[in-house]
Amino acid sequence: MTSNTDRAQRVVDTVDLISKKWHPVIIHRLLEDGPLRFNELKERIEGISAKVLTDSLEDLTGNELVRRTVVSESPLRVEYELTDTGRELQGALEALAQWGDQYLDPDPDPVVLIVDDDPRLVNMHASWLEADHTVERAYDGEEAFRRLDDSVDVVLLDRRMPGVSGEDVLARVREWNLDCGVVMLSAVEPDFDIVDMGFDAYVAKPASREDVRETVTDVLAREVHDEPLRRYLALAAKESILRSEKSATELEASEDYDRLESRLRELESRLDDPTDAADDERLQAIVGNDA
Repeated sequence: MTSNTDRAQRVVDTVDLISKKWHPVIIHRLLEDGPLRFNELKERIEGISAKVLTDSLEDLTGNELVRRTVVSESPLRVEYELTDTGRELQGALEALAQWGDQYLDPDPDPVVLIVDDDPRLVNMHASWLEADHTVERAYDGEEAFRRLDDSVDVVLLDRRMPGVSGEDVLARVREWNLDCGVVMLSAVEPDFDIVDMGFDAYVAKPASREDVRETVTDVLAREVHDEPLRRYLALAAKESILRSEKSATELEASEDYDRLESRLRELESRLDDPTDAADDERLQAIVGNDA
């Protein structure tokens, strides 16, 4: 039976291993992108010198957290990847990061989860947002399921992905009752089927930097409102989209659009003070264009 003293020492040894400045960074990068060659790893870690990276990799390899594999003798090519033991640290590192977000940062940046099967788009959208947001990445629907939790404030979600689609991820977000906004990104022209989708905003691809940033900011701003007004804003956004995409004849003939209008009228009657909605800048922008 392990004594309390032995267990405490094991905690000290573990914390000492991952508390070195660059060790968690290297582990995280290999979790995200590994296996990587030395130069690839160095390029992905800003501010680390070649010597420090070499020493850190030797330490992590010696502790059997990282595996060094020679993939070519001539010319010499070496790749680094996490061992199974190293991958087991993922949960511990994520738990530490969440603890730090909650207790060490008095004013944490909003968390945006970007979900797209195109890594280039993920990285581009991340570069637009990461100055003002904490950005997390998922490259397919299954990975999005693993990353979705209460820490996420907004999901920037590709609608059409192979396998688990963006629509599937959106349905899971609502099924789990996660209190996050969803911005749907799609090259598919919006049709009447969007009426029953639980997103908060819809952005057509290819999206500009301004469109993505402004839409994420707008959706985040809705967090201060209560649920009826947030639903009203989401439905009003759908109404605006359909009015811009469909003719008056198509709108009049659509049962889905008629249901959307009925929901909007119902929510208007339930708002505590409809004048509050009129003061909302986002709502003014939505309904003002259609007045």
